[in-house]
Amino acid sequence: MPSKKPTTTPAKSATPAALPDGIEIFRAGRHVDDSGTTHSFTEADLADMASSYNPALREAPLTVGHPKDNLPAYGWVKSVQTTEGVLSINPHQVEPQFAEMVNAGRFKKRSASFYPPGAPNNPTPGKWYLRHVAFLGAQPPAVAGLKDIQFSEDDAGGAVSFSEIASAPSTQPKALSMTEAEIQALQAQLDAEKKARADADAKAKAAEDKAAAATAEAASFAEKAKADRTAGFVSFAETQVKAGRLLPKDKDMAVATMEALADAQPVEFSEGSTTTKVTPAAWLQNLIATSKPQVSFGEFGGASTATAEGTAAGKTDAEIDAAAKAYSRDKGVNYAEALSVVTASFSTTA
Repeated sequence: MPSKKPTTTPAKSATPAALPDGIEIFRAGRHVDDSGTTHSFTEADLADMASSYNPALREAPLTVGHPKDNLPAYGWVKSVQTTEGVLSINPHQVEPQFAEMVNAGRFKKRSASFYPPGAPNNPTPGKWYLRHVAFLGAQPPAVAGLKDIQFSEDDAGGAVSFSEIASAPSTQPKALSMTEAEIQALQAQLDAEKKARADADAKAKAAEDKAAAATAEAASFAEKAKADRTAGFVSFAETQVKAGRLLPKDKDMAVATMEALADAQPVEFSEGSTTTKVTPAAWLQNLIATSKPQVSFGEFGGASTATAEGTAAGKTDAEIDAAAKAYSRDKGVNYAEALSVVTASFSTTA
């Protein structure tokens, strides 16, 4: 026996669900509104409704039930036309989930609501104007006889029936149908997703602001550290000028040179059995602070030349360096300041 070929299921189209043009919403004739008032509409009245509709003036929404104020719109009426006494609409911007439910037969009836000619909010006073088109679940229509929308064979849900009523909704409490409950659940889900996106955006913005603040704080700290370092170099240079080791004319150049050397990598050198690691700027400060004074601002009486010049009483560089490091460690001051102090103390004790 020949084997049967496996049955394949056609892939579903990825095109979002939509509603077709030409959805019938109203017919010419006598109709009773929710308040019990009877109205008569001729084909000329319907033609007037179609010609006066202007979405730029006021666009009529597609709703679930008859909203009293700002219930969600699931689509909009792009245009209105009339043919042989039947008023129909062309929808656009329809929510795909809503279109799927309509196409599946979840809303088989529809109801048109109009502004009467004398209504205060009528955008075209003196004429009937479409307010909204409501899609209904189990609620019976007020006007019978509207044709079903015919879909092509590949549209899910088959034919969908519509019917219509006129004017404002009933003031009597309406039992919540299963369809409306599902729509409310869908709206709640959309609101939750919107809030989640807003929260995520706010969190990302807060993180960006925090990072920017940290960067600004780091830059401010670096600027302050640089200013403090420069102030230290200036103070050192002024001290050496007073000690006669640096000429006043060389003070600014000495500060600029130390600034240029401040970010250089430390260097190592050996002195005897000791290896010392020092930055170029600190080395320059040490060189200046331990140099022989070039001028003396004191009065020369009977003192010896060595005492007047403030020499380090014959101390070696290693002894001066060791004493300066010990003073810096004990007193908590920088090396340059410690070097100045110990050098002065050696000079005065000579």
